[in-house]
Amino acid sequence: MSVVLAPATAASVRPYSATPMPSAFARQMMNRMSFGFCSRTFHQMQDDGGPNAWFARQLNPGSVSDPRGHEVNDWWPDRMLTANQKWKHVFADKKSAWEYAVDLANWSLMRRTRSSRQLLEVMTDFWSNHFHIPATHDLAWCYRNQYDATLRHGALGKFDDLLVAVSLHPSMRLYLNNFESTAAAPNENQGRELLELHTVGRASGYTEDMVKDSAKILSGYTVAVWKDWDAYYDPERHARGRVKVLGFEHLNRKADGRAVTEAYLRYLAHHPATARTIATKLALRFVSDTPSAGLINTLAKRFRSSGTDIKATLRTLVAHPEFAASRGSKVRNPIEDFIATVRVLGVEAHKPTASGSQFARAQIWMCQGQYPFQWPRPDGMPQRNEAWSSASRVLNSFDTHYSLSGGWMGEQGSVTYRTRASWLPKPRIRFDQFVDHLSRVLLGRGSTDRLLTAARQATGCRPGEIVDADHQLVGWMMPRLLTAILDTPEHMTR
Repeated sequence: MSVVLAPATAASVRPYSATPMPSAFARQMMNRMSFGFCSRTFHQMQDDGGPNAWFARQLNPGSVSDPRGHEVNDWWPDRMLTANQKWKHVFADKKSAWEYAVDLANWSLMRRTRSSRQLLEVMTDFWSNHFHIPATHDLAWCYRNQYDATLRHGALGKFDDLLVAVSLHPSMRLYLNNFESTAAAPNENQGRELLELHTVGRASGYTEDMVKDSAKILSGYTVAVWKDWDAYYDPERHARGRVKVLGFEHLNRKADGRAVTEAYLRYLAHHPATARTIATKLALRFVSDTPSAGLINTLAKRFRSSGTDIKATLRTLVAHPEFAASRGSKVRNPIEDFIATVRVLGVEAHKPTASGSQFARAQIWMCQGQYPFQWPRPDGMPQRNEAWSSASRVLNSFDTHYSLSGGWMGEQGSVTYRTRASWLPKPRIRFDQFVDHLSRVLLGRGSTDRLLTAARQATGCRPGEIVDADHQLVGWMMPRLLTAILDTPEHMTR
C-alpha cells in the first residue's frame, strides 16, 4: 500500500497540553546527566522535587532505589568469574574471549537503559572512556569486568583515589604492558600514557627522561601471565634509583616501591595540568565542543580546591551558565542514541535464556557498529560532534529508530514493545494534537511547525484528521510517525 505524501506547506501546531513536559532546564539535565530524557526519569525527577533536587540525589547513588538496575546483575553470570577461570574456559573451548567482552557490553547497555542511578552510569561511562581499555584486548579482557567495577566504585568519589585504583589495576597492567617491566628494563608504555592521556597531558612539558622515570616508578606491579593470572607486586622487578617527573622527586632506594608509586600518582592527580585535562574533558562531554576558557578555568579551580572531588566539580559544572545555555549542542554517539531510543520507546528486554537473537544478547549489534568498550586506541571514543555527524552514521541511526519503533528487534518473547494503540492519549484525537503529544513523550518538548510538516509528509495525514484505534496510523503506519519524530536533531542531540 502506498502513501500519498501531504503537501510540504507548513501547518500550525495545535498543542495537547494534557501531556506534561519538563522545563527546558529539566530536559537539559536529563539529556546530559542521564542517558536521555524519558518518561520514567521525568517522573523520578518530579518525585525528587525538580532537576536540582534530582541531581543532588543522583550524586549519592546509594540513596536512590534501583530494583530495575539490580535485576540485570545476574543476567550474565560469567562476567563474575575470575581471570583464571575465564582463561580455563577459553583453553577448553567453552567460551571465547570476545564473548566475555560481549557479555560486559550487553550488561552495561542494560544498566544504562534501566538503572535509576543514571548519573552513576553516565560517569562510569565517562571514566571508562578516559581510562580506556578495550574489552577485547588480547590479555586485558580477562580482568575487564573487574576493571569496570573499579570505575563504577570510584566514578563519583575523589579523582586521586580513582587514579591510583585504575593505574594499578591488573587490567591496566596487562593493557599497557606494565606486567612486562623488570628492574633492568622498565616498559615505558603505561608510564607514557599515564602522563599523556590520564593526567597532565603533553602541554605540561614532561620529557622523555621523565617518561622513563615514570616507567621506573610503576615497575614491580605485574601479573602471572599464562600461569594462574594472579596480580601481585614483585620487589625484584622494581627499578630503583632517583626519579624526577615534573615537580615530583624521590630517591626511590627501596626494593618495595609501592609507597613511591602511590605518592607519584597522587602528585599527578593534584597537578594543575591534570585539573585542566579533566576540566576540559568534562566540558567537552557535558557542555559543548567549544567550551570557554572561563568555564575550563572555573572547573579546574574547583577540581583542585576540592581535593579532586568529582561531585564538587560536577556541581560547579551544572551551576555554570554555559551548561544551561548549551542545550542541543552535543551530538549523541551511536551508543548513546540507541540507549536514548530504547528508553523513550519504553522497550523492555527480558532476561536472556539462550544465545542467538534475544534482545538482551543482541543489543551490542544494534549500536550501529560502535561496540561498547571496543574503541581500538587507548585515547577512548571521540567526544566532538564531527566524529558522529557523517551521513552514513545518521542513516544508520534512522534505520535503528525505525526498527525499534516497529518492534522488529529481538526474538519474540525476549522483549516487550509498547502496543501501537497505547501511544494514543485518548480514544479519539486530532492528528496535529497527536503529533504534539508524541513530541512531548519522545522529545520532552512540544511540537513545532517543522515537525508537524515532517509528520504529515511521513504519513499522508491531514492536521485535523481524527485518529483512533482503528486508524491505519495506529497500525502499520505507526513506525513511520514515531520515526519521523526520532529522526530529528532534537532526539539525536543532547
